[in-house]
Amino acid sequence: MNGDTDDTIYTIAFKDGLFLMVWNPKRKGWEMPGGHVKTGETRIEGAKREFEEESGWTVDIKEVRDLGHCRVCAGILGDRISADHEMTVRLFAELPDELSFPRDEYMDTVPWAKGVIDDADVS
Repeated sequence: MNGDTDDTIYTIAFKDGLFLMVWNPKRKGWEMPGGHVKTGETRIEGAKREFEEESGWTVDIKEVRDLGHCRVCAGILGDRISADHEMTVRLFAELPDELSFPRDEYMDTVPWAKGVIDDADVS
């Protein structure tokens, strides 16, 4: 999987049953860290870079899913590596009311990612 500047990717990362979201001030809502994959990056490299830039945390990506309009990763939240990151970060047990993107997409992708992580924890 080579990177492509048209590739958009985001990551749903869990720790202790909670998932990380970032507040996007431009869109005035909570969203999963993500963005565009740069030329020369794999999708996983791009997802990890975007996650770290926006949240200041590392992520261990376990699986990537193609949604057609973008790709979503399921990951395990790693360590906080920087207090110098782009957005406000918070852990959630459920989706907040103020979202940047349609709730319907997250209603599918969050349970999918949780299932991937639960399966990875068992392995």
